[in-house]
Amino acid sequence: MDINKILVCVDLTPLSLKALEWAKFLAQKLGAELVVFHELEDVYTMIKTSASFGMPASPDLREKAEKSVVDKLTPLLKGCENYKLIIEAKGKTADRLIEVVNDENPQLTVITIEYERVVTKLNSQVLVIK
Repeated sequence: MDINKILVCVDLTPLSLKALEWAKFLAQKLGAELVVFHELEDVYTMIKTSASFGMPASPDLREKAEKSVVDKLTPLLKGCENYKLIIEAKGKTADRLIEVVNDENPQLTVITIEYERVVTKLNSQVLVIK
């Protein structure tokens, strides 16, 4: 089986950063594209809550949060030449992970044990880091 694309779900916890290390290592060894997925759950919740109260969320809330994530991830991806960041604020990480895997179609998905409950719903081989 050829592995051309590896997707890793990163929520910036220490364990997810370990998952990123593994995914990066495997991508480099296999010459695969690395797709790093991060869901801005807090931003999604704040925007949704603000709307329900009829109060707009800060217009640059999402952009600031996204920049913060990029600033944290970029140094960790040093040496990895073929990667793509997917940073969004569209819902719960576990739910969005299933959709992102379907959209990206990786041969391998690296997740932490926190998301193990969705393994059977992922259309990919899965490496669970614990």
